[in-house]
Amino acid sequence: MFIAILLLLQTALNMTDPFAFFQPTVTVSAAQRDALKSGNPITEMLPARGKEDAVFVAVPVAIDDSRLIAWERRIEDLKKGKYVLAVGRFSSPPRIEDLATLELDHNDIEDIRKCRQGSCQLKLSAPEMQQLQGADQTTDDAAAIGTVQDVFRHIILNRVQLYIRNGQIPAYEDEHTPAHPDVRFASVLEHTPFITKHTPDLAEYLLHYPAKPIAGMETFFYWSKERVVGKAIISVTQVNIVRHREVGVPQALIVNRDIYSSHYINASLSVTALVQGPAPPSNYLVYINRTEVDILHGILEGFIRKAMHHRVKDDSLQELQAYKERLESGDPPPENPTSR
Repeated sequence: MFIAILLLLQTALNMTDPFAFFQPTVTVSAAQRDALKSGNPITEMLPARGKEDAVFVAVPVAIDDSRLIAWERRIEDLKKGKYVLAVGRFSSPPRIEDLATLELDHNDIEDIRKCRQGSCQLKLSAPEMQQLQGADQTTDDAAAIGTVQDVFRHIILNRVQLYIRNGQIPAYEDEHTPAHPDVRFASVLEHTPFITKHTPDLAEYLLHYPAKPIAGMETFFYWSKERVVGKAIISVTQVNIVRHREVGVPQALIVNRDIYSSHYINASLSVTALVQGPAPPSNYLVYINRTEVDILHGILEGFIRKAMHHRVKDDSLQELQAYKERLESGDPPPENPTSR
């Protein structure tokens, strides 16, 4: 009887704790809760293993789940920012026209010309390297660059189509040891245990896409070109949106999986969630990101990690603050019905 009472008390506490869902990955202190109640954001780096980096950010917001999801669907408008050079949402099914404004930087073109399996500045498979170099055969440099750009867009489209069809992601063979994004993502997900603990069906969906669909889940893909530091990263992201009405579960849960990144990133998982705050109309917007990068090695690893932690915390906080302002500004712009 005593154990049953304790379990009931624990359940009651979890129902009133807006952050219980994120345990054991995140523990929010009393001081942090007070900061949020006062209208201030909170952020901290989370424990990470190996080459991973992980961050948690939360801000109070005066929005509901419908507003958040409406903006998420308008990803091109939501992601506008100083680091975002270009962004576009894929049609359903994806088509090459979706990538019309995607362009490699000039230094990426030069790096492609020097690529070989086991040594390449871009994250590509060996066949993709051969495709790109095979396109760069004309003596007309402008024409060669245009052809390489076009082949790269088709490579990105092929990767998205392959993933949608059977969940496969080709290995990155840019270094001596190939990186398998599916294996690296499984590790990142394992180190984000609140997803597996509280939404095991979502964890299975992410690991075995598209074999285990979830009723009512909304999924789409987008590409982006962003420059935070160093080289611009061209990436493809899978967005998964789930709505809940159960007590203790976020009203809206948006889980993003990295499908491709041209530089630095082997695997990445981000969670954006809207949870009910203690005093309506204020809710909390929570952002958690865990990413495995390929730059944490060598004698400078400690210095690089420290500098990266500082940058990740600052940038994540600024980005979520910008999202908050955009979300609270009103409904997103209407979608152009001819755009997809």
